[in-house]
Amino acid sequence: MFAQQKNFGWDYSLARWVSNIINPPLVSVFGILVMASYLGTPEAFTWAAVFVSMVVIVPTGYVYLLLRQGKIENFHIPNRENRKKPYLVIIASNLIGVMLMVFFQAPFLLIAFGIMGVMQSTLLYFVNMYWKISGHTTAISGLSVFMVAALGWSLAPILVTVPLVAWARIRTYSHTFWQTFAGILTGTSFILLTWFVITRFIMPGL
Repeated sequence: MFAQQKNFGWDYSLARWVSNIINPPLVSVFGILVMASYLGTPEAFTWAAVFVSMVVIVPTGYVYLLLRQGKIENFHIPNRENRKKPYLVIIASNLIGVMLMVFFQAPFLLIAFGIMGVMQSTLLYFVNMYWKISGHTTAISGLSVFMVAALGWSLAPILVTVPLVAWARIRTYSHTFWQTFAGILTGTSFILLTWFVITRFIMPGL
């Protein structure tokens, strides 16, 4: 009874809104649109549309299919065991999207964003095999750090969304503090490492 009473209140409602709005698929959409806007070419927006189709719409459609079939509890997939197949779909669709961008020579900034998506999703898949980590905080911290690293400190204000999402996931009882903290640490460190490798060895001087 007490646990149910804790769910009431404006802060819980706000936390649910934050969780629903700043979720991994929408974070990916926002990130690729920012990259396309920064490049400012018709080609960039065309590739952004391809990226959204492969990397966001396909996995999201698969999750909604699982939801309609009653195989998962809700869109955020709280049960760790049920996250395995969605992660595999995310990895596969990300990989196909990156391969298309590489083959047809899309702007490198978009390719780099796609590569990081593949690497991060793969890491989350293996972590999820043993422990429930927050995909929300991993996604938003990874995006925030990538945007600052790639586009400059003028975009640093986006970093405030990281603790906001962590709070929302904890307040809605979706994750523990350590699960959200692990997501932030994973998203931040992994993206920085990947960005360093790409800019230092794959395309120096980016």
